[in-house]
Amino acid sequence: MSWIRRRARDAEPPPERLPDLEFLALVKASLERYAPGVTEGTELKGNSLSSPHGWAIGVMPPVHGGPHHYDLVALPDTSLQPDVPCFMDCVVAIAGDAPKAADTWVQTAGACMLELLDRCQYFADHAGPDDERGVPGWHCIASGAVGLGVDAEESRRLQNSLVDANVLHHLADTFTADLESPFFNGIKVFYGGQPGKVQAEIRVNGERHEAASAALAAMDLPEPNAFTMVRAYALLLPMPEDGTEPPYPPARLDLAHTHTRACGSGNQPA
Repeated sequence: MSWIRRRARDAEPPPERLPDLEFLALVKASLERYAPGVTEGTELKGNSLSSPHGWAIGVMPPVHGGPHHYDLVALPDTSLQPDVPCFMDCVVAIAGDAPKAADTWVQTAGACMLELLDRCQYFADHAGPDDERGVPGWHCIASGAVGLGVDAEESRRLQNSLVDANVLHHLADTFTADLESPFFNGIKVFYGGQPGKVQAEIRVNGERHEAASAALAAMDLPEPNAFTMVRAYALLLPMPEDGTEPPYPPARLDLAHTHTRACGSGNQPA
């Protein structure tokens, strides 16, 4: 977790940007609404939110994307030393709405982190490598699609379109060769924008993947009729050759009090 502790002295937040701890306080509040009790005992310090149960979330220094852009890194199990596995994502506070940006992260990447630790198929879906929504060779933990825009009905239309497109399954061949983590690989799917100015992007472990992004743009998803963006997140865990469970972190949260779903191994598709 050394990157959480060290920051360049001249890496000052841009104007109009919330300080890291203020944004993480919004993330904490959103996590608590999403999974009551999960933030009990957590500490906000430096540029990180840390839990006594081993997970942590940090804000990376702002280097690109404008003052309302936040790069977040999630560390599901900090006991895995010395190189703590993590996954990255970024969110933008559209029109300066930082609480909404925090909610968006929690409902996508955050939901995947919770599911990785809870494994009850409540916060996100599981799909095995042979499932119709799965990624061959990988165990997939996938959030739903979250829409942002000026019209709720239009957001729902694009959300449904992104889900129906089954992006990760159909585009798996474009990016799976670049999945390098033996723990979990973070995949973000983003689509939308202004009518006539649509962006399509897939990020693999925090970096834009050009081939996958081009393939997403070619999927003929519907253009928005008004400013709308949709996004989803997934964690891909390598499957052992013997077909046993994927390499879940040793840490596990007991979040059964937040839902009524019976918990199994988490190794079956939802």
